[in-house]
Amino acid sequence: MPTNAPERWRSKPSESNDVSRFDFDGDKLIALQENLPTDLQLLRLRLRFGLPARIQVGQKFRGVVDLVNEMGQSTVGLETPEDLEIALANDNNSAFGVDQLALSVEKKTPTARTKQQQAKWVFWATVRSSSSSQPAAVDPNEVNVSLRIQMKQPRQTLDKLKEFDSPRRLLQQLCEGSAWLNDQVLVLPLQVELQVANARTSDDDVSTSTVCQRLFQTSLVPDDRKQNQVEQKLLVIEENYGDAMGSHVWDASILLSFAMLQAGMTLPKFAEQSVSSGVPEGNQAMLELGSGCGLFATVLASLQSSFQYIFTEKPDSTKRLRANLLRNGSSSALVLPLEWGPSLPSGLQNSDVRVVFAADVLYNWAAHEALLATLDSLAQQQPLQVFLAHKRRGKASAENLNALASGTFNSPTDCKECRWQHWHVEKLARLGRIDLFRLDQRHL
Repeated sequence: MPTNAPERWRSKPSESNDVSRFDFDGDKLIALQENLPTDLQLLRLRLRFGLPARIQVGQKFRGVVDLVNEMGQSTVGLETPEDLEIALANDNNSAFGVDQLALSVEKKTPTARTKQQQAKWVFWATVRSSSSSQPAAVDPNEVNVSLRIQMKQPRQTLDKLKEFDSPRRLLQQLCEGSAWLNDQVLVLPLQVELQVANARTSDDDVSTSTVCQRLFQTSLVPDDRKQNQVEQKLLVIEENYGDAMGSHVWDASILLSFAMLQAGMTLPKFAEQSVSSGVPEGNQAMLELGSGCGLFATVLASLQSSFQYIFTEKPDSTKRLRANLLRNGSSSALVLPLEWGPSLPSGLQNSDVRVVFAADVLYNWAAHEALLATLDSLAQQQPLQVFLAHKRRGKASAENLNALASGTFNSPTDCKECRWQHWHVEKLARLGRIDLFRLDQRHL
């Protein structure tokens, strides 16, 4: 199947007079494409084993941290990062001051490893009162604090950081607390909530938890048009590698969020007018399919527009999605369970969805018909635009999407009775290993 997609893509001006037209800034997308590493890797620090769900002041506990990719697979062939920084941070929901506690950490230096071995750190930690004269600093019974673990910036990259272009620095700022291991590898930190008790009680919970949090800092490049301004805000996204596919942050959602914040997203004209005039536009909505644990959802919901925001996931994954939206102040967003197919839940049937986003939903090319059936059903109600961020993994998906974008996809041959013939596909940009596509309805 031909895959001769052009090396440079630009979003084209709309040929329609439809005021609901929606787009990214093509020049800004290309600037991101040209300045991000083509083989960008986003790795994560991960707790290999769970930490105690509840600890006592003075209790020593053990942690094992390794370096993994988005699939939770350990990395090999990379130079071992020099050290980890481990510290306490205040839980946003606690009035207790973290300065009343102190963290003692005993770290075991990672041993030298071959290219076939994985990076791993072992530490022992103890939470103590910061004042020896106040042994009962935790009052009344327990407090919530956060244990933050991040990679120390390697010495060999400190000087390079000054030379890094703006997109790399901005991506590092988005991934709060991250550090560049080398020119192509950015390592994300992890954060864990701890319940710290002043004294052991009979009902102490001895269970462990592998739930952790990823941190992101939103900010928007200044724009003369002053639209879609996003206040700088720390987003805390809870995830769990042990659960379903929608339970942790995927690379495509990070890069789609990055593009949203940096590429000057243009709201439809009717939304601009309603924001400036204060006149609501009814149920006009932005929708994300397959929202996962909600990183892109929280970024989108931070935009200052009067759109309704709707986010969907499989029924067994909506709880964490909803919790992460609430945690980050997006209480008005609508979360719906959705299995892809021609049938839409009433919440979507009654909403005027104009724009759809999806990140990393075509990793299994065989599932594309169900996704397109959902899009076709949505498009029957009103004109629809779709923005799709796809990570290049499997050969079939990458080749098919490139063929669709380059006009060389033969639907009768490559996809008999295929729903792709309903959609025009344009490749907007390549951001590292993530391709950003725009889908527009064809008028057949």
